[in-house]
Amino acid sequence: MNNRKKKSDENITPIYAYAYFNVARDGEIHQLLQYDYYDPDGFYANLCHETNQLDFNEEIEKLWNNMQNFLGEEKNYINNKKVNPKVVHVDIGHRGSEDLPYITWLIDFKGDFKIGRNNKNIYRTWTPKEELEYDCHCIWHFPEGTKLKIKTSMNFEIMSNLIILWGRKSEFIGGDEEFTFIFV
Repeated sequence: MNNRKKKSDENITPIYAYAYFNVARDGEIHQLLQYDYYDPDGFYANLCHETNQLDFNEEIEKLWNNMQNFLGEEKNYINNKKVNPKVVHVDIGHRGSEDLPYITWLIDFKGDFKIGRNNKNIYRTWTPKEELEYDCHCIWHFPEGTKLKIKTSMNFEIMSNLIILWGRKSEFIGGDEEFTFIFV
């Protein structure tokens, strides 16, 4: 039995979220999702630096399952066919200080895209509406020359083949979102 006093994760606070989506013509979408946290008690630093790999692995599994469950609550469709994002990797790191950990999830999904000048593709998603407790930023990267249109509650800008979205603390995000894109 392990008598070590374990540090708790109850004081960990999310402070920033970043997502990057890479969209390929073959329908594959690869997402990097990263959350930055403030961890004054050093819960994640303790997990990353202790010699007991079991505790670290248990936390990775918990983070993996929690994210997969959250993804399961979303509704994601490409061209009216349901797609199921899957977590493929989770990691924990630090940004120069033990009280500033980040968690990275890699998430993949695939849809059937229509290729050609007159073929519209539509990605629709629904997530629960929520008030942001932190700032967030997201980039969707499409193949060069893609024509883009978006409906979202978030702030956004379309720059060539990129959709850049952002939200600030206390703003509301979620609900229905729709990206329409044509590969040229």
